Amino acid sequence: MYKAMIVDDEPAIREGLSSIIDWGDCGFRIVDTAGNGREALDKFGEHRPELVIVDIRMPGMSGLEVIRSIREKNGEPYHFLILSGYADFDYARQAMGFGVDGYLLKPVDEEEMTSELKRVRQNIEDEKEDGKWGSPPSHERNWIEALLFPVHREHARNAVESSDNLHRASKQAEHQSGNGKKHGQQPALPELDWSSYQVILLDLRIPDWDRQARQSAAKQRLTELCHEQGRGIVFEAGIYMGLLLPATLKTEKDAVQLLAAWRQELKAWATEIYVAAGDPVASLSDIPRSFEQALRLLERTFLFRAERVMLSGDLHKLETVETEMSGTSDSVTDDPLRYAEKLYYALDMANSEAATRVIKEMEGQFPRIYRTESAIKAAFAQTFTLALNKYAAGQDHSRTVLEEHSSFITDVYAYSTLGELVDHSLEHVLQWIGQTDPGGKDIIMKQMIDFIHSHYDENLRLELLADMFNYNSGYLGKLFKSHTGEAFNAYLDKVRIERARELLAQGIKVHQVAERVGYANADYFHSKFKKYAGMSPSSYRNRVQKNGGTDGC
Repeated sequence: MYKAMIVDDEPAIREGLSSIIDWGDCGFRIVDTAGNGREALDKFGEHRPELVIVDIRMPGMSGLEVIRSIREKNGEPYHFLILSGYADFDYARQAMGFGVDGYLLKPVDEEEMTSELKRVRQNIEDEKEDGKWGSPPSHERNWIEALLFPVHREHARNAVESSDNLHRASKQAEHQSGNGKKHGQQPALPELDWSSYQVILLDLRIPDWDRQARQSAAKQRLTELCHEQGRGIVFEAGIYMGLLLPATLKTEKDAVQLLAAWRQELKAWATEIYVAAGDPVASLSDIPRSFEQALRLLERTFLFRAERVMLSGDLHKLETVETEMSGTSDSVTDDPLRYAEKLYYALDMANSEAATRVIKEMEGQFPRIYRTESAIKAAFAQTFTLALNKYAAGQDHSRTVLEEHSSFITDVYAYSTLGELVDHSLEHVLQWIGQTDPGGKDIIMKQMIDFIHSHYDENLRLELLADMFNYNSGYLGKLFKSHTGEAFNAYLDKVRIERARELLAQGIKVHQVAERVGYANADYFHSKFKKYAGMSPSSYRNRVQKNGGTDGC
């Protein structure tokens, strides 16, 4: 029985695959699982499993990086099955010739997985029987062939005719393709005798209603540009367009110039263009690294505010932040709740400056906490939902408020970039508030006092209000005391105790009154009430009831 290991950042996937598959019947046993790439490499070194089932996308180190690292460090032809989400299945299948045994689309089908496992087991047995187990893998050529053969067969004439070397290679490949089909041969790989190589991927934002025709036209124009310049190969990588070029983009200036040229050439078909470039590499064997860098950048396009060319320096910054924040998400699950509270207060006080600050904070913090586009959008949507529901609950026509602003939440998922999401959210909020400015200090004090009287039953803190008005909390506390003659907390306690008197007079139980006026601890409420009323809450309630509903003072 052969050893197998599952690598996926989702615990449910690891546990599900371990339990639903009859691994023994397929000829394998699970020796371990890993939740990320680094852990996978450590455990691989410990167990040396013949088969690794690995998710293609994981934070930090991708599944492809895991495979490449294992290939580089180990001579044996270990086997791999890639788990792939719908969005990346096409490019995984079309462009990743890492010598993997197969691709499985999530959610994994039990029958399909079983079939793949039995096929891999047979491959391992054949290799051992033929004495091939232990031979170095030829993944370098596999990857390049998988990347270039489809392009070479279909587009060789248009893409490379003006390059003498590639023209000669394309003719040779066509000849070999015609003569070799009977024997199952593939065309020869074109001789790319450049001094350096660079993979550039383009994310063309094309309207869905005319996507196929426009993408085909854009691809044809890119091919013509390569033809005119006498270099380069155009290929498709799932939803992206790709180019293999001699090293072209080395500086930000190069990137800006190239994007301007491509925007001019492709504006008839694409509404927006995002471009990512992997590092230039010196050998064919390093092309996968350049491709992976470009791919990982395009996966993070959502985090960039405008059309641009993303370079490896951008990737380093993003992944450094992701690494620093990895493992902290469990401790920040209340972030939408915290920001919703702040946004609600800003809306309730009609404070546009405070609302702007809250949304800008979300823009800066959420990408550091939630590592994927879908998770970031979900956090924004949850924050807006909580704030809107709380705001509407305090309005006379709550249903109308919810109907008017429901698009505020649903539109979150429609934006292509974080910048668009933030800008449109701000626009909506500022229109909602009516661009009101709190104005001078007297108006701010009046707003604070009104807010305390309306929200005394909540967990009010001077720091929160200081944040809303963009004041230092110590300074705002001094302003408040100068205006009212009392410290913030003392004023809040007096408002709460006055309301508590009314509720106690109605015969409501002490612990219920404490909760209704904003004290989570009944004993604390007891001490506060006695301080301001001169007697305990229960004594006060008994006296009022004895006097027929008045406090007798």
